[in-house]
Amino acid sequence: MRICVDETIRRTLIPLRDDEQQLLEQSVLTEGIRDPLVVWKRNDEYVLLDGHHRYELAQKHGLEFSIVEMEFDDESEAVQWVLRNQLARRNLSDEQRTLVLGRLYNQMKLAQGRPPEDEKGDKLSPFSGNHATSRYVASLHGVNEKTVRRAGEFAEVVDALAEIAPEAANAILLGKVPDAKTALPKVEPELLPKVAERIAQGKAQSIKDAVERIRREERQTTKPILQGVYEGLDIRRGDFREVLADIPDRSVDIILTDPPYPQEYLPLWDDLGAFAARVLKPTGVLLAYSGQLHLPQVLAMLTKHLRWWWMCAIQHTGASGYIVAGGRRIMNQWKPLLILTPYDAPPLQVQFHDLIEGGGRQKELHNWEQSTDEAVRILQMFGQPNALVVDPFAGSGSFGRAALRADMRFIGAEILTTDGEKP
Repeated sequence: MRICVDETIRRTLIPLRDDEQQLLEQSVLTEGIRDPLVVWKRNDEYVLLDGHHRYELAQKHGLEFSIVEMEFDDESEAVQWVLRNQLARRNLSDEQRTLVLGRLYNQMKLAQGRPPEDEKGDKLSPFSGNHATSRYVASLHGVNEKTVRRAGEFAEVVDALAEIAPEAANAILLGKVPDAKTALPKVEPELLPKVAERIAQGKAQSIKDAVERIRREERQTTKPILQGVYEGLDIRRGDFREVLADIPDRSVDIILTDPPYPQEYLPLWDDLGAFAARVLKPTGVLLAYSGQLHLPQVLAMLTKHLRWWWMCAIQHTGASGYIVAGGRRIMNQWKPLLILTPYDAPPLQVQFHDLIEGGGRQKELHNWEQSTDEAVRILQMFGQPNALVVDPFAGSGSFGRAALRADMRFIGAEILTTDGEKP
């Protein structure tokens, strides 16, 4: 008999602790393998569903074993059986049980798909209506459907964390990070690799503690540009909504900016759109870097004030970012550059390639700093020498330096104080 260990199924299993593995090995050497292995006959092979540790010990020590065959239509059904079987174990930690419940919920969502619009409602079968899958899973396991959905979010992030830093995922499943179940799914995708690193190194008392320390380190390592007018740069310290209020209407050629991406900063995009609509010339253009996760909200706020024109993709030339949120698990290899114009603007008289090779990592002065070389090329694509460039989120001033190199004028605003802290 040929028994196959399927990697998709194996990854859904909660591994035994070292002491549990030792006890199991002592047991099978003394009493043999009493419980049968559970297999699924798929074509000409038997896929192992339950008994992976016993099978490894049988191979290691030449022990005999019996099997029980299960029948499934496809791998999805087999995986669901494995997850339900794990939930029946008594020795799972709270975090492990939440992980398995979340994996089951996510797997069943994938298998079921979304119900048609005309089948949404509470009076239909368990797999009909909004949140139908979570209601069904909750009814099977005696929990609240919100608990099921939160478990699904937890499972997504833990599985992503396991790919970034397996030690961090193991620490969470062993209960070493007390607020992981509630706080981990709320971590911004951009911060997840750093949070994983702190957990893996044992430097995180909690998820909240890890995020706060990462934010503090970012502020402390930021080196804001000097305030004042020098070398053709006009740098103003403070909130752009206040310190750039004196810029005359319809006087700016280009706004090139890189606002912060996390959800907590989304309202700034509405204010940016209103500011751009006021100060841009009829021939002016807003060029805004953005992340992908909140792009629909960003565009909705900007297009309240400006006309959507196009979007460029800036290709990452360094390490890719890992995004996990809302069921997404993505190696992020490009960044949007949004292009908007005033509503009364004539068509842009420019010709450009919308795939832009990035300038590589440049974080010497600011954690969110963009490449100066990259910015020079972008400015030259959309403007002429002596154009007025404004950046409401100037950071370390890389866009200001780019404007100088492109023979353009520059006004920037940055809210950070001299010690890197927000006022």
